Amino acid sequence: MVYILAQILGAIGWLFYFSSFFSKRLNKIVFVQILSSIFYCLNYFLLGAWAGLFINAFELFKGIGYYKTDKDKYIFYYTIPIYVLIGMVSEKSILCMIPILASIITGYGTLKSRKAILVTSFIANSTWVIYDLYYLDYVLAFSDTILAIFNLGMILYGYSKYLNRKNVYTVNRKDITLDTLRRIYNLDNEYYDDNYCWDFEEIKKIYQKERSSYILVKDRNTVVGYVNILSIDKSVYDSIDSSNVFFDQIDEKDIIEYSNKDKEYYLTINSIVLKNEYQNKDTVDKIILAIKKYINLKIKHGYNIKEVNSYAINLFEKNILEKLGMNKARNITNECFLYKLELDNKMI
Repeated sequence: MVYILAQILGAIGWLFYFSSFFSKRLNKIVFVQILSSIFYCLNYFLLGAWAGLFINAFELFKGIGYYKTDKDKYIFYYTIPIYVLIGMVSEKSILCMIPILASIITGYGTLKSRKAILVTSFIANSTWVIYDLYYLDYVLAFSDTILAIFNLGMILYGYSKYLNRKNVYTVNRKDITLDTLRRIYNLDNEYYDDNYCWDFEEIKKIYQKERSSYILVKDRNTVVGYVNILSIDKSVYDSIDSSNVFFDQIDEKDIIEYSNKDKEYYLTINSIVLKNEYQNKDTVDKIILAIKKYINLKIKHGYNIKEVNSYAINLFEKNILEKLGMNKARNITNECFLYKLELDNKMI
């Protein structure tokens, strides 16, 4: 009876974990994965798999630390001694090293590139299968096998499709079609929560007021991402700076056209969106270069760019903004951060 209950709890944990992939908001993903870890802990407890229990419990608290702070490297390196302690109180055999090594490998991968995450996850999930089978934990052995196969597929797909993709380019021009604006709208709805999306009519109004504000990311003739940079009224810029909540109440009347070279201009990077399969170093570098070129060109043309700000609501945006040299001004929520860069008419 205990064995059957353990399998049921493991299945519930797997269902929670699987469902987290369909959540758009980071806080919901974390919450669902915490629930998943709790059920995994109960599963391993009933099976007497102590290393699996302790590692999952440790990963639960470590994951909360990653979510609540931006000190990923410190958390990873400073918690390594805990793995020694887990090894001392777990199974008195080499078996306990499997989940410990799997956890260390996965943690190390998350500090590196997207490709490293896929490779280390494949190795970790493959080793977990061995541990699960030893305890006849067929539910988790099955789920870890699925995850290992998924990561292997992504690795192979990545090598052939996007990790080394060279066809991506950026373009900034005024003649964007309605079809392209519709693609931008669809990208917003695919990668942003509803709280961070404009409706299609708002997008059209913003574009009509400032037709050069979009940097498109294209693979051949297909729009796979975009950046939107707006010059906005100083009062609206200050509202973004001072607001304790996500502030996107920008109307077309708040957009300032580049016309007066004696005026000070304040920019907001309103959106940075890129399809997941294109989020590799090569494409990220092209986006960063395009943003720098856009801003620097305004300065070269004699416009006094004073400051730039932007929100980051995911790790991809956070990575872009920090590589642009922007500094985190403050946390808005656990998933939203305000970044800022003072230029005073100096090029990035």
